[in-house]
Amino acid sequence: MKTINYVFFLLIFPLLLSAQDKHGYFPLQPGDWFEMQVTMGNENGPYTTKEPTFLPNFRFQLRYHLIKQLQDGKQQYKIELERTIVHTTSLSTSDEGWMGYDSYYPPYKQQQSRKTAKGAYLLEISSDGSIISLTKDSLHLPPRIITYDNSAKKWVNMYRTVTVDPMTADQVKDIVRPILAHRELTRRINDPSLEYAQLLIAASFPIPGNVVIQSAEQVTITSGDSTWKCVVNSDGSFSRTIFITRPQQAEISSGDHHSHLFLMPGDTLFLNKQWAFSGNAAINSQLADNIDKQFGETLNPAQVSAQQTLSDVLLSEEKETATFNAIIKNYQDKATPVCIDYFKTYWQYRIACDRLFFLSQHNYQANGSLRPFQDIPTEVTAAIDNLPVVLNPYPQEPFYKSYISQFVSYQQARISLATGGNSESFGFYADYSAILSTLKGYPLYFKLKESIDNELKQSSWTTNRRLQPYFEDFINNCEDSTLTAPLIKNWQLMERWAPGNPLPIKLTMANGKTYDLNTQNKTTCLLIDFYGQVRPADYLKLVNSHPKVHFVYAWIQIKGMENNKDQLIRNLPNVTVIELKNDEEKNYELYGIDVLHNNFIVLDQWGKMMDDHITGTDDEWKDLNDAIKKATNSPQFSKTQKANVMNIIGWSLGSILITALIGLWIYRVRIRRIKLKNTIQQLEIKAIRSQMNPHFIFNALNSIQSLINTAQYKAANTYLVKFSMLLRSVLNNSEKNTLPLLDELFTIKLYCELEQLRFDFSFEMDIEEDIDLVEIPGMIIQPLIENAIIHGLASKGKDGYLLIKIEKQHESLKISVYDNGAEFQPSSSSHKSLGLKLVKQRLQLFGSASLEYNISNGTTAILTIPIEAA
Repeated sequence: MKTINYVFFLLIFPLLLSAQDKHGYFPLQPGDWFEMQVTMGNENGPYTTKEPTFLPNFRFQLRYHLIKQLQDGKQQYKIELERTIVHTTSLSTSDEGWMGYDSYYPPYKQQQSRKTAKGAYLLEISSDGSIISLTKDSLHLPPRIITYDNSAKKWVNMYRTVTVDPMTADQVKDIVRPILAHRELTRRINDPSLEYAQLLIAASFPIPGNVVIQSAEQVTITSGDSTWKCVVNSDGSFSRTIFITRPQQAEISSGDHHSHLFLMPGDTLFLNKQWAFSGNAAINSQLADNIDKQFGETLNPAQVSAQQTLSDVLLSEEKETATFNAIIKNYQDKATPVCIDYFKTYWQYRIACDRLFFLSQHNYQANGSLRPFQDIPTEVTAAIDNLPVVLNPYPQEPFYKSYISQFVSYQQARISLATGGNSESFGFYADYSAILSTLKGYPLYFKLKESIDNELKQSSWTTNRRLQPYFEDFINNCEDSTLTAPLIKNWQLMERWAPGNPLPIKLTMANGKTYDLNTQNKTTCLLIDFYGQVRPADYLKLVNSHPKVHFVYAWIQIKGMENNKDQLIRNLPNVTVIELKNDEEKNYELYGIDVLHNNFIVLDQWGKMMDDHITGTDDEWKDLNDAIKKATNSPQFSKTQKANVMNIIGWSLGSILITALIGLWIYRVRIRRIKLKNTIQQLEIKAIRSQMNPHFIFNALNSIQSLINTAQYKAANTYLVKFSMLLRSVLNNSEKNTLPLLDELFTIKLYCELEQLRFDFSFEMDIEEDIDLVEIPGMIIQPLIENAIIHGLASKGKDGYLLIKIEKQHESLKISVYDNGAEFQPSSSSHKSLGLKLVKQRLQLFGSASLEYNISNGTTAILTIPIEAA
């Protein structure tokens, strides 16, 4: 369903773009990517076959990553030069060999710690598909290309090198423009007017199929490891859409009918009830089917083995080649050039494989009376050696892989005999030198992958420690994920068998259930026996030697073979017999070990594997007895595990201690900063109050002087007494940031009484009940009262009235000072007061405190102080 939705979206997205201009040119999200295969030349589409020439033919794979989707519809892409292929000639049309380079398979470097950087470009396009900018990514410049020439005939081991400049930004623009012009990623861009043909080969989103097959009956299509079945249409016919990225053979079958196909991206094929082909892939598929019916497999082992001498092989090949050429001639002007080139290439490898197989079967002797490699005709070795092992247009095909495997054995035998050995030295480490010395490009990487994979599957975890550097070299050199991904997966399966680990597999029995291997308080010995290879007498001897050990005999049955050995041990008290599931080629993926050999796994009472699993060798019984004894005496934690635990505990405690010390240091720094901030705040308050106290005293002395000057000696004396009381109260509280409200009101009352002697006004104090315990900043109200008297009541005389009202309002204390004098204008220059200025500065230190004025029939100054701040 997801694939259908994606296809539908890709088909209608031009309409969506016209309705919503702010969307990007391609309907992708940041992080999405797609990969295009780009081939120079358009004569035959993405897979061209050129006449013999040394002018290079390029093929690229460019991966477009959407980095950013901008609001104005612009899109920013990073274009990675994923793969570069350079070749000059077609194998089937040239005797000069094949010069070429493939960045997936670079020159092999041993002890390479990381992969080689790929070239990259930065692209920005507008919402209408115009290129705004395209530049090289300075951090990922494309490398220079070195091509190889595997020269023909007598110059078998001579390789010429040619350096080619990497792709420029202008070349990338020429490639990008057709994609933007066609706008549909799902179709092949193959316009004869363009310099490049392009094909979508991979993406982060589902890709719809590019080959359509329709039939009158239900059929199955098989190609390599992939299998597809047709689905029923509404008209009763059957059809299937499949996705391929290269020319390849396939097989279509239904019941007793089967035929071979040859398919390319963009093909259509129809099969009627008479099993006849139509569509643009019909002629190519008829050619493929004729060749298969005439010659069958790539190699005919029975036919080759039956021939006694190399001359017999050559005579048979001559007849078969004549038949093959007749078939090709019949289709020369009917099938596509790519199809003709494919089968001509196939035939050359078929001939080489037949000869290699005969030689390997006869110890590389032309006949039984000659020494290995003696008097082998030059035409035979030329057909083998002159095939390009550096670059081939069809590297995934079985005929090529078969040739590579046999070619390595052939070269290894030659090297071994030349150095005084024999032609039967096998194994990875024997293969490794032969592979590096005789192969390059894809053949080298394919054979290395095959050899490393076989070695790691056949060896134990401990033995594979020696293989690890070779594995890492391969992963860091190879760019082809079809080779690296399966190898990495198998290596990870093998790594789970490290000694000390619990059993890494589930024992899936033939009936589908899982066997619970309970090892608690008992040593357990598990034997995985593939079709009964273990010797019963030796196994019984082992079981009887360790009566306290629980033995599990797990055997894997092969169709057509009986295993009766379990009957001999089934009734033993310390043996459990189970039959494991046989998943054929997926057994390694299922069990993580090579089940083609005996595998003994010893687990201690804690469920940990001892040392390593033991494979079938001459010393397996001795190794097994030693492992069982070791498991019996095994502590719950080994010395290494104890050391690791102590290291973990030590590091954990150290980390906790360091964290605690850092936290304590941060806490102390913060406390110090808070104290410093409070100290600064208190100093600021004191500094402001130190300015207010002299201001207040100065005003009071002015009042006394005024009384004396007017001969009001009694009033001056009374004023002086009250002033002394007021001064004592102010000085006593000068060091305190806050005062109880009652103390502040006592001071205010004294001040108002003193000012009454000067200006003869009346005043009143309205205090709400139950707020006497509240504390407020000292000398915060006095400047407001002073301002009301001096600027409001001084001219009113006996008509002057002052009201001081204090009430609690939510979480604040509201202090109102009303006078019925002249209206006070805070912004007026004539009403500038130092006292009010100092009040405002103090209020700023208390955060949410405020001072407001209400001008109505007099002036009301409203002071609001948060109680918690006070």
